[in-house]
Amino acid sequence: MQKRIAIMSNAGGTGKTTFAVNLAYQLARIGQSVCLLGCDPNGSLTLFAGLDDPPEPAQTLDHVLNTSFSGDYPLYPVWPDRMEGIDAVLGGLVLTQTAKRLEKEPRGAYLLADALEDHPLSHDVLLLDCPGTIERFHEVALSASTHVLVVIRPVDKDIDAGFKLLNWIYDARKVLRLKPAPEILGVCPNGFRKDLAMHRDNMGNDPERSLPEALKSMGIHKFPTIRESAHLTNASANGLPLGIWRTGEEINKAFEEIAQMIVEV
Repeated sequence: MQKRIAIMSNAGGTGKTTFAVNLAYQLARIGQSVCLLGCDPNGSLTLFAGLDDPPEPAQTLDHVLNTSFSGDYPLYPVWPDRMEGIDAVLGGLVLTQTAKRLEKEPRGAYLLADALEDHPLSHDVLLLDCPGTIERFHEVALSASTHVLVVIRPVDKDIDAGFKLLNWIYDARKVLRLKPAPEILGVCPNGFRKDLAMHRDNMGNDPERSLPEALKSMGIHKFPTIRESAHLTNASANGLPLGIWRTGEEINKAFEEIAQMIVEV
């Protein structure tokens, strides 16, 4: 069964797109074909995947989110000179207008789900890179997904926003009448720095602020923590996953572990 995973956050700068790109790479390394779907108007996926901005809306996700869509997905191979098995449908600034159009469509929140049902992609895993704050595209992605993975930076405001996002997911699944409802795979703390007291406290030093304990009490899985790394940032800026940019970097093991967990779901 194809896994469609909405990668969400409720704050900017959580490293959500970097996470998606590196996860796609590790999934492909273990034999999974992957399609990245750029649901974010900021277009970070295009940069981090080493691609050029699509010249026309018809070459973006906007084209897919039309009632007249006939299955001709605008797929872009990602790192084709390095590996096989990863494609992308890109987002970008055009999606700001797409979101306005979807507000007027009777099935606006379900158009991506409709497209994937009527014209299935053949990939093993779809990774939906959502915007950094809750908006129309969160509904679009949630309706089209089988699973949700939330990325959170271990700072107070982002954790608070992350739990509000989780509550929104619970409510939206009911409002949108999603059957089956997409499962929350878990939360991944991202950008951890051991030299910051707030990060250490939120990741377990302070029992009253412990993110792992709070997730455990809610029955939500915590994925391996991704520490902050200049190598990871530099890799993204050069349009590559860390696994290609710096093969021996330890952080790759965390992404490998998460990829394996997803395969086994």
